[in-house]
Amino acid sequence: MPLNFSLIETFIADHQEHMKDKAMLRHERYRILGELGNALQTVLKDYEVFESELHSLVIDVVNNTTSYETLNECHQRAVAGVENFYLEEDTIVDVHDLFRIIRDRIAIRVLELVENEMADEGLGRPPVDYVWAGLGSEGRDEQTLVTDQDNMLIYDETDDSFASDELKRLYPEITGGSSSKTLLHVYFEMFARKASERLNDVGFDKCKGGVMPVNERWRGSRTDWKKRIEDRFNRSTGIFEPLDVIILTDARAVKGNRELLDDFMSYFFAMLTNHKSFMKEFIQSAVLMPSALTFFGGFKLEKEGEHKDKFNIKVLGWSPLILSVRMLSLSNGIFERNTLKRISILRERNIIKKDMENALTDAYFTFVRYRLINQMNARDEGNKSSNFLRPDMLGPDEQDRLRRAMKSVESFQKFIQETLLFGQLV
Repeated sequence: MPLNFSLIETFIADHQEHMKDKAMLRHERYRILGELGNALQTVLKDYEVFESELHSLVIDVVNNTTSYETLNECHQRAVAGVENFYLEEDTIVDVHDLFRIIRDRIAIRVLELVENEMADEGLGRPPVDYVWAGLGSEGRDEQTLVTDQDNMLIYDETDDSFASDELKRLYPEITGGSSSKTLLHVYFEMFARKASERLNDVGFDKCKGGVMPVNERWRGSRTDWKKRIEDRFNRSTGIFEPLDVIILTDARAVKGNRELLDDFMSYFFAMLTNHKSFMKEFIQSAVLMPSALTFFGGFKLEKEGEHKDKFNIKVLGWSPLILSVRMLSLSNGIFERNTLKRISILRERNIIKKDMENALTDAYFTFVRYRLINQMNARDEGNKSSNFLRPDMLGPDEQDRLRRAMKSVESFQKFIQETLLFGQLV
């Protein structure tokens, strides 16, 4: 029985005519209310059971285990549980919220165990504060059934006096002063490498694009991070590409000292705001992203290969929406990370109208819904994930729903182009 309000809506629809009967006696009214009360009690009991099981999984099992195998089992159990919840409830925001709660807790436990491993190996616990942050859908609180490692690592600074004998033994060239690296640098390099492997062990696949602290560009001290941003914006040099800058805008703290991330993000957003040319470049990239519709309103399908007669709903639908909303928000000094909240704030500030807010929200839910369906189908077929959708397998109403979502994104891109580019507001 669903936990959402559909039960009440259905009850009212079924009893509406009867409830309008002015001649209904009190015992009949009480009987109808009693039926509603009994149904609600059943739903509330189901809700209490669900929350109890969630608490048991997250608090009792994840928090207390020292086994990566157990954490992997918890992760798989959670994915199956959230999937069943979605199939019954059809509430996408709950999917996002549940995965934030569960996966954050699993990631935190993995990092705690990695800290223990470092200590057991004679390398010591982290000598300074650090923050492990999520990027991408993890940073935006928009995770679905499939996830990977999109993370960054910022750590505080200290000299090498913290180093254990074992760490000095492993890196004599640093101890002897023949290397530009510091022992603090190599400590967190080892930490990040271990963390990446352990996260992979528990079901967080490694990022194909390499957005992980195991790669140096996504790991560093607070000074390192600020220098990278300064190099990118003031000198157009360094290790960061424009896409990296866009990715950073969604950073969210998962474990550690959140002040480290807050301090960096304040500096980052100030630099971004002050460099209009970069913002204009990012906005152009958003409005130029293609959608899945042809000029005459048909779907742009793959003409050959394994995805023949399909289109990529992530690349041609969801991504243009996410990027466009992000760019309009940043251009207006809105530093919220979640897409739906960004849309809501844009409306609150009267940057977009109510009908556009509704259209973008509906489009978001449509794209995520089909991504979830694809993920479930792909798993059943033995694949890890798939973003390709075959529209001729959908009914006319579903196809129309997709077209409306695509047209909403195209209209939004046109709106951004007219107001921010042609209007010279950037």
